[in-house]
Amino acid sequence: MRWAVAGHGDIVSRRVLPALRALGEEPVFLWGRDPGRTASAAARWGVPRSGTSLRGLLEGTDAVYVATPVDRHVPLASAVLDAGLPVLVEKPLAGALRPGGAGLAAARARAGVAYYRRLAPVLAEVRRELAGWTPERIEVRFRYAFDPGPDDPMRWRTDPTVSGGGVLADAGSHRLDLLLTLFGPPAEVRARLGRRFPAGAERTADLELAWPGGTRAHCLLEWGGGPPVDRLALHGGNRSLVLDPLDSGELRVTGPAGEHRVVDAPGHPNPHLPLIADFRAAVRDGRPPVCPVAEAVLVDDVIVAAERSDALGGAPVRPGPG
Repeated sequence: MRWAVAGHGDIVSRRVLPALRALGEEPVFLWGRDPGRTASAAARWGVPRSGTSLRGLLEGTDAVYVATPVDRHVPLASAVLDAGLPVLVEKPLAGALRPGGAGLAAARARAGVAYYRRLAPVLAEVRRELAGWTPERIEVRFRYAFDPGPDDPMRWRTDPTVSGGGVLADAGSHRLDLLLTLFGPPAEVRARLGRRFPAGAERTADLELAWPGGTRAHCLLEWGGGPPVDRLALHGGNRSLVLDPLDSGELRVTGPAGEHRVVDAPGHPNPHLPLIADFRAAVRDGRPPVCPVAEAVLVDDVIVAAERSDALGGAPVRPGPG
């Protein structure tokens, strides 16, 4: 397949383009809003054509990967689908921005969102451990240093009108997607968002999610100093499952009798490779990709509910339209 890539940030250079080439796919066009920077990036990565026009993005292309700032995700994906081409979009689909991506959901076999952790082998191990057991308490902890200066190319992430939110939309969206994949949409969200950048994006997000069956999750996400943290832990009935760090591929299991064991299920060093391979197969077979748009919209619903809850002083909010 001949691919156009919209965007030329770090995720494109480190993961998307290497994955395409490793799979024998052909990146033929690089799209960006700054013609000089886009042409320079295309030359650096050996992409033959580049430009700023939508026509250039679509012509001579079999599929499009959208890796722009979040405010361009839905408009570009809509244009790609209107042209009859499949599209794979970076996460979050829209975050807290409206209008969101619900209108794209009908393109089940031609549109997907890059929640690549769904394909991690260790997630299959977690599912096996959850068979016949529902945890009572879930802990999500994330901390990473991120404080871009005025000239940093990642500064756009601090402006929620461009990024769809702060740490919750950026890093939190992946972790919310895992929770929703395992347990479905929560019935209730409570949140406090704080330490905002001057443009408005939050540096900290403290959420509680509640499901009808009684399971509750506490998620504490932070762009801040100190050692990095990335942990998912599930507890209940004298059992626990722990991924720490989340992407280690190592699942620590404690059984009801106090027995301990470790399940080792490492993932691919470039998680975008299995993601793109799945999407290519989905387009070929006419099936939904690993994360269809309709499921990515559910993550956006939680992000929007968190913003609403914070505006109400942390009051409970039901995710979803309305």
